[in-house]
Amino acid sequence: VADPNARGQRNNTLAWFWSMDVEGDSRNSDWLNEFYRVHWLRAKALKDRWEEEHLLVRHEMNWTCDYFMHKAEEWIQLGAMTKDKVGHLAYAARQCKMYQRLCQDAMDAFNKAKDAANSREMLPEVE
Repeated sequence: VADPNARGQRNNTLAWFWSMDVEGDSRNSDWLNEFYRVHWLRAKALKDRWEEEHLLVRHEMNWTCDYFMHKAEEWIQLGAMTKDKVGHLAYAARQCKMYQRLCQDAMDAFNKAKDAANSREMLPEVE
């Protein structure tokens, strides 16, 4: 049928004519039963990979915002150590504000993406 290890095979879908059960031939054919089972397992593995990727992306969104806030707090601490040097304090304040803006922009973009994903999740599942 197809080499499952060939490059680009993991995203292939089953052709329409394989999904037709002509006169119950899938019940009588061990080859077709195995073919359908293998296809089902490959489709399930693909679905599981996408669910895992979705979970990881959500966590990476949170990690990104946490990193920006960590860097902003780090610049606040560095600015506090150089109170007597106005130039250093101004630079630290500028860096802090930059990371705070990056965090806010990332949160806004991620919330927009999460809302779009949640609205798609409300659609009924096709089995």
